Amino acid sequence: PRPGVANREGFWTQGESEYNSEWAPTWDYPNDLVTSETHCTVQSDWDVIGNGVLTGTKLSADKKRKTFDWKMSQPHATYLLTLCGGPFDIKKDKWEGVDLWYVVPKGEGYLIDDSFGHTKDMLTYFSKVLGVKYAWPKYAQNAMFDFGGGMENVSATTLGEGSLTESRDGYYTMDSLNSHELAHQWFGDLVTCYNWGDAWLNESFATFMQILYFEHSRGQDAYDWEIDDAMRSYFAEARRYKRPISTKLYPNGDAMFDSHTYPKGGVVLHSLRKMLGDEEFFGSLNAYLTKWRHTPVESAQLRRAFTEYTGINAEPFWAQWLDKPGHPVLDYAWEYANGKVKLTVKQLQDTSDGTPIYDIPAKVDFISASGQHTVLDVHLTQKEETFELPSSSKPGAVVFDPRHEFLRQIPDLHWAKEELPLIFQFGLNAPDRSEAMRQLLEGEPSDATLKMVAMILAKDDGVSPAFRSVFQFANLGKPEFRAFWLDQLNHKNSMRQAQAVSALAKLPQDAATTAKLKALVNDKAPIQVVVASINALAAWDAKGNAALFEKAAQIKDRRGRIARAANQALGKE
Repeated sequence: PRPGVANREGFWTQGESEYNSEWAPTWDYPNDLVTSETHCTVQSDWDVIGNGVLTGTKLSADKKRKTFDWKMSQPHATYLLTLCGGPFDIKKDKWEGVDLWYVVPKGEGYLIDDSFGHTKDMLTYFSKVLGVKYAWPKYAQNAMFDFGGGMENVSATTLGEGSLTESRDGYYTMDSLNSHELAHQWFGDLVTCYNWGDAWLNESFATFMQILYFEHSRGQDAYDWEIDDAMRSYFAEARRYKRPISTKLYPNGDAMFDSHTYPKGGVVLHSLRKMLGDEEFFGSLNAYLTKWRHTPVESAQLRRAFTEYTGINAEPFWAQWLDKPGHPVLDYAWEYANGKVKLTVKQLQDTSDGTPIYDIPAKVDFISASGQHTVLDVHLTQKEETFELPSSSKPGAVVFDPRHEFLRQIPDLHWAKEELPLIFQFGLNAPDRSEAMRQLLEGEPSDATLKMVAMILAKDDGVSPAFRSVFQFANLGKPEFRAFWLDQLNHKNSMRQAQAVSALAKLPQDAATTAKLKALVNDKAPIQVVVASINALAAWDAKGNAALFEKAAQIKDRRGRIARAANQALGKE
């Protein structure tokens, strides 16, 4: 253990980008592929996890030490070598002949199922959608103390122990991290970037595949939000600097692991998927992974795979999205006259840094007053252009790129007041619908608007809702919606449940609501719901609920969130 930190025994190695040469003699660069054997001796009550297959263990004559022999017979980049050791709880399983190891620090085995329960589904889905089965003899997921994030070591991913989750974490699971690292076993491990300037071939794909897994497991709204989050993450970095995703100019390997390589690259792959369609997109990936397995590659080899499979020249897409910096910054406006919608689209991005004027096939959605959609194609090629599109009547709303099919920033949406209810109710993208709700609730919304919002939110009852945050509606503190918020306590999504508790806390206290929230302070409800309930009850009557808070302070969760909230309510923190 580190000095001053008890009961955190163990060790791990980290190779990416160029660190394995500090403990193993290697050519420490991703273009060097090897087979490997590792032999590691530790105290006898420890285990060691390495790459490939465990070929043997040997106990010393005095039974104080144990040696683990690991062998990886398939070639892999040297930065993917790993050893993790310590006192572990280990659960073993199998998936289609592949050994699965779930490894956590001793005493934390109870977290394994909640943390890694979707691993088999991820393996099945990725193998199916890519048409390439998981290639390695085992897959170990090793949760280690003091490790940040995850590292896709071949057949043996290392993860931070702090990411482990329990069932009461609800919506916050390890699926994002686990699917990202597992995707690397194809993108980065099976096919590896030749140099760090093409780290996007590893990280952009892992980011995209994680988002794709959310589409598979949580639905379209979850996918839409993941794409929106990725765009926003990249835009924040682009305010500081912009660079090509694929580049020969970088100061060191670590510098490439930024929001251009991760979220921007992931959204660019989403853009390519939407442009080509799933059959052509995933068929191209299958051809790429099949041809170049166990080989270090450059961006051009992926480009050629798309061109050869689809028969479409991928070079123009590469040139503007991957080989040049920046992104489209758009503005659009529309008017209706004489049976036509006149749509004007401007590209506002600064081109002085090499950012291009983009060539983009796009779509525009006409939403009628009854919620019917007419989706038409347009093609952007100029800094400013106007399209005249037929429409027998004036649309109730016009939305450009209604499904967010490509990377773009639209700083000012210019949605008219009369468009907002239609976009809110019928929009084709969850973040657009949420933005329309945000604008509808600004200022002093009418009673009719509030009733409409409550009606739509009541229908948004899935595990991954379209409206991720309803705090703006909650913060209005309207007593007439008490019944609505009480009903939302039964929502399938624990985040929505917690937001409903916060909404009820804004209302005058009453006996029925108090009883409901008291009942939620237990050791079975989602942690964020329990914490929100404690906070609400404390705001109403901290002294009167002190006995409940004393009991809550004894409820255990691995991060101590419930006890911390209870002690704060008692004035002890």
